[in-house]
Amino acid sequence: DDENEKNNDGGFPATKRVKRSRSRVTVTLQKEAAAGGDDEEDFHPEIVVHSAKCNVGKTHDGIKNGGTRLANEIINFIQSDTLKRREEGDSDIDDDINVTFSLVGNSLGGLYSRYALSKIPYEIPLSNDTNDDEDNSSSKKKIRLLPNIFCTTATPHLGVSQHTYLPIPRLAETIIGTGMGATGRDLFRLNADAMNDGAAAKVNAAAAKTVKRLTSFRMLQGNNANIDVENEDESDCVIRNMCLDEEFLVPLRNFRQRIAYANAYGTDFQVPCQTAAFLNDNSGVCHFLIGGRCLTNDGGLGENVDEGAERKRSSDEEGDIEEGAVPPFVVAVLRTDQQSQTQSPARKLSGQNVASDDLLQMSQSLDALGWTKVFVDMRDSIPVPGLRKPSWMCTNSLDDLIKQREGVNDDSEGEGSDEAKNKSRGTNSSRLLTSQDLSRSTAAGDSLNVPLGHTVMVANSKSEAYKQMNFQGRPVMDKLAHDIVLSLDE
Repeated sequence: DDENEKNNDGGFPATKRVKRSRSRVTVTLQKEAAAGGDDEEDFHPEIVVHSAKCNVGKTHDGIKNGGTRLANEIINFIQSDTLKRREEGDSDIDDDINVTFSLVGNSLGGLYSRYALSKIPYEIPLSNDTNDDEDNSSSKKKIRLLPNIFCTTATPHLGVSQHTYLPIPRLAETIIGTGMGATGRDLFRLNADAMNDGAAAKVNAAAAKTVKRLTSFRMLQGNNANIDVENEDESDCVIRNMCLDEEFLVPLRNFRQRIAYANAYGTDFQVPCQTAAFLNDNSGVCHFLIGGRCLTNDGGLGENVDEGAERKRSSDEEGDIEEGAVPPFVVAVLRTDQQSQTQSPARKLSGQNVASDDLLQMSQSLDALGWTKVFVDMRDSIPVPGLRKPSWMCTNSLDDLIKQREGVNDDSEGEGSDEAKNKSRGTNSSRLLTSQDLSRSTAAGDSLNVPLGHTVMVANSKSEAYKQMNFQGRPVMDKLAHDIVLSLDE
C-alpha cells in the first residue's frame, strides 16, 4: 500500500522509502506501519508512507496546476519505489505488479488530491526508461493501481463561496478571491459568475479584472509561467466540475472507502463544517449514525459523553474502520450510502428552485458516492478559552440532536419512559440524520471560541510556535492513522 499525504516539507524523497515529516498523521502512520515488536501479526512491511512535496510554496496558481503536479509526483514515486523493491527481490520479475494506494489530503491538499485522481491512470509502466537493460523488461512491465482509501481533513469540498466563517457579500468574495490569485478564484468559484448574465455578476466580473490588474505583478513572479493559460476559460469552474463531472467522480467512486473529517461547532475559520462535510441546508440526503460520544456500548445514551462508545453498524459492510470506543473529541461518525444516481432527495423551500442551486447539486453529488463523515469537536483543545453563551443564544447542537433522535428525555422518569427508550433505540429511523439536520446542528455550539480548529485538528507543527499551539490535536491524527492502518489490514 502507498499512503500519500500532503504536508509542508520540501524536496522529493528519492533515496528513502519512508520520509520523515512534521505532519502528525504521517509520523503516526509510520509508527503504526512499523508497530508490533515481537508480534509478527502487527507488523506492516508493505505499507509505504510518502509525503508529497511538489506543492510547497506553490499554492497560489490554482487547483488544476497543483493537482497535476501532485499526480505526477504520485506516479513517479510509485514507479521509483516499486522498481526499487523489484530490484531488491521483493517482487516476481516475470509478473506485472498490483499496488494499492490511498490518499490523505489536508485542507487544500484534499482538493489537489481529488483533481489528481482524474490524471492518474489505472496502469503505469514500471519504468519510463526505454534504454533499460534486460531487453527493456522494466519498461514493458506494468503497475496496476488499485484505489483503496481516500481521506480528507478540513477540506473545502464545496469551495468557500457562501461558506466563510462570517457571511460576506459576493462583491467582497470577488475582491478577496481575486487577490488570492488563481487558487482564490477557484475556491470562491469566481469563474462561475461568467455563466451568469445578471447585473450583479457583471459588477463582480469587473471588480475581479480590476483586482487582477493590481496583483498581476505578484503572480508573474510565481514558479508557474502558464498560470493565466490554465485559467483562460473564464466559464471553467473547477470546484463545480470536480463535484458534478464524471471525469472526477468516477475515480473517487472507485475507492473502497471515502472519509471526510470536519470541525464542528464553529471552530474552523478557514474551512467551516458545511463545506468540509459538503452539507446543505436544503438537502435531504440521509446520513446513518454509526457512532457518537453520546452513545454507550449497548446503543443507548451514556450519563457522561466522554465515556461514550460507538455502536457498530448492523450490516457487515466493508470499509468499517470505526472500532471500539469513540474518543471524547468525536461528536459523531455518520455514513452515506452509495447511490446509483448523483441526485438525492431535496427539501424544497417555498418559492425556491433548489434543483438549480449549484451548491445543492454539488453537495448531493458528492454524498451519492458514499462517505464516512467524522465530526470532531476541538473546543477543549483550542489554547484560548471560550465563552459560554447565554441560554437564549444556544440552539440544538449535534449532541442534542442525537439524544433527541435516540428518544431520550433527560428529565423523563418511570417505567414507561424506559420502554420508549428501548423501543426507539431499536429503530433505524432514529439513527438517520439529513444533510440539513447536520448543517444546522454543527454550525454553532453552546460557547464562543476562537476559531483555531483548522490547524489544531491536524496538530500542525510547521514551527515551534505552531507545535505548542496545536499539540492537543495529536489524538485526532493518531486516531485517523490508527483507523487507516486497521482498514488497510483488511
